[in-house]
Amino acid sequence: MKNVGLRLKEQREEVGFTLEEMSAKTKITIPQLRALEEGDLNFFKEDISYVPYFVRFYAQALYLDYETLRVEVDNAIKDLHHTQKLKVVAQNRATKENIENRIKDKKMVNNSTVLRPAGKRKVDYSLLSLLVFIILLLITLIGIFFVYVYPMINESNTNNNNNTTIIGLPENPNDVDNKPNEDDVDIPFVSTLEVTKVSAQEYDLTGYVDNEEVLITVTFVRDVWMKVYIDGVATENPKSKIYKKDEVMEIRLLAKDELDVMLHFGNLKGNIVSINGEEIGWDASIANWLRGIKISFRFKGV
Repeated sequence: MKNVGLRLKEQREEVGFTLEEMSAKTKITIPQLRALEEGDLNFFKEDISYVPYFVRFYAQALYLDYETLRVEVDNAIKDLHHTQKLKVVAQNRATKENIENRIKDKKMVNNSTVLRPAGKRKVDYSLLSLLVFIILLLITLIGIFFVYVYPMINESNTNNNNNTTIIGLPENPNDVDNKPNEDDVDIPFVSTLEVTKVSAQEYDLTGYVDNEEVLITVTFVRDVWMKVYIDGVATENPKSKIYKKDEVMEIRLLAKDELDVMLHFGNLKGNIVSINGEEIGWDASIANWLRGIKISFRFKGV
């Protein structure tokens, strides 16, 4: 579970959100989010049964695929259940031994020469307290199930039936609007740049002139987070943020052999990428992609 928590924390920091912002988005309390990121299952020992729902919802809000985390989450919960069962067995054994010792003591008293008034019996208050505690515990667990777990199960089933997917998080108020200046002059494209699809997520660029200025534009049809990498290094301009619907992002660079440009989308569906004014047609396998995806463009000299 430590690895799951670390993955959640790294992804949150990568998309640039605080625990307070994620709590407002997911309605999960800050202490609960912090416990998830620290992999602290003991924090949820009173309500461990819906930890998977917390992890699933938090992962979706961070554009992570929960299926990559499911096995470790399930194993961690199984281990905790096993530990709790061992503790319960030990407690039951101790309780049983305590009851047997009390029965033996009672028999010894009954067999002794001490006479007690007829009709009066000694009340075993410790056993009575144990029974009352068990009853209250069962009532509490039933209440927790119907108040928290059962509604979450229904909500999860409803979401699955409707095929809903988290598209993006609310915009960070500190983000700066990077809309292009309408007065920018057109780039004088020297050559006819050719784009060749290598795979659904990889494209080669050829036919350019060395050091020619190339313009890559992304037109967003929905609010979505995005980050740009040049030769594996995240850029500051354009910066990583949530881009708004109808916003256009520009990447201007000089063409050179083996230059690699990677676009990391929170989700791809409908977003339009053009190179020197020519729109890139997405492969059918990713055209409606609603999860995080990376698209690479590499300049190949001929």
